[in-house]
Amino acid sequence: MKRWLLLISLMVFSAVVFSFSAPVDSPRVSATFGEYRGSGNRGPHFHMGIDFSTGLKEGVPIYASERGWLVRIEIDEDDIYGYTVVLEHENGYRTLYAHLSRFSKKLETVASSLKQEFGNVRIVVNFPEKEIWFEKGEVVGYSGTTGEAPIPHAHFEIRDRNEEVSYDPSTFLNLPKPVDEDIVLEKIKIGDSVYDFVEGRTYPFSGNFPDLAIKAYSKGFNNTLGLKKISLLLEGEEIYQISFDQIPWSEFTNVWGVYDRKSVSAAYRFELWYKLFPETFSSMIKVNKFPELGKAPDFAKYTVVIEDIWGMKKEFSFYLQRR
Repeated sequence: MKRWLLLISLMVFSAVVFSFSAPVDSPRVSATFGEYRGSGNRGPHFHMGIDFSTGLKEGVPIYASERGWLVRIEIDEDDIYGYTVVLEHENGYRTLYAHLSRFSKKLETVASSLKQEFGNVRIVVNFPEKEIWFEKGEVVGYSGTTGEAPIPHAHFEIRDRNEEVSYDPSTFLNLPKPVDEDIVLEKIKIGDSVYDFVEGRTYPFSGNFPDLAIKAYSKGFNNTLGLKKISLLLEGEEIYQISFDQIPWSEFTNVWGVYDRKSVSAAYRFELWYKLFPETFSSMIKVNKFPELGKAPDFAKYTVVIEDIWGMKKEFSFYLQRR
C-alpha cells in the first residue's frame, strides 16, 4: 500500500512539474536561478528566475507557460523588472514574465491608457481573480530591455501563490540540453589567498577550518551560467551543501550567505565565487556539519561535487594541509 501511495505521489508531482512549458520558442538558457546580481536599484541580490535568449532581439513573442488568469501587470521602465506580467495557475503557482518591451494586444490598450493618464511613473495594476485568462502558449508580451536588462531577453519566474518564495524554473521545465554543456572549477580561495585549481594539488590553510571559496560555473549555449548544487566532502563524507532549488523573498538580498565578496556580475565581467563554509545564515545551505567536526584535520582530501540545471555532475578533488 505504501509503495502505491509513493507512486501516486510521484505521478502527481510529475504532472505538476511538467505542466509548465518554456515561455519562448527554442529555449536556450542564458542565466540560471540563484545567480549573484550586484547591480540594480536594490543592491546585491539573487537572480530569482531563469533567463532565455531571444537572439538579442526585441519584440520576440513571450508565451504563457501554463493556462492561468491575470494577477497583475507592472509598468515601469526603470525598476528591476521593467514591464511585467504575472499569472496564477490552477496548480497553485504563479509565473512572472519581465523586461517586456510591450504587452500583448489583450493588455496593451489598458497599459497605454494608464501610461497616458499617469505618465512616466511606476504603475502596478491588480486584476480580479479569474477574470482575464491566458491559454497555455498565448502571447503575454514581447521581449525587451525594460528594467534591469542590458540586452533583450525573456526573464521567467515561478513563485508560490503568496509570492513569498521563488522556485528554480528548471525543476518545472523539460529543458533541452546544450551540446556544449560543461562544469568548470577555475580557481580556489582559502582565506585571502587565491590559487588556480589543479586536480589533486595540496593547498595550505590555517585556523580551525579553511575559509574556502571556489570560482566555478556551468556552460551551455555559449553562456557562463550559475550552478544548481555544490557539495563539499571531507574524506568522502559530505560536510557542506548549497542548493539553489528555492529562495524565499525574505532572503532576496542575502547573497553573502552563499557568495564570496569577490563575486562580480557586470556587463562584461561575470564571476561567481561560492563560499563553502558557514559564515552567515542562508536557507540555501542544506548541509552544514562544521559545528560537529570541531576542527578540520591537519591534512585531508576534499572533494567538491558540482551539479548544473541539466543534471550533469562533476567531482573535483584536492588536499588541504594546515600550516
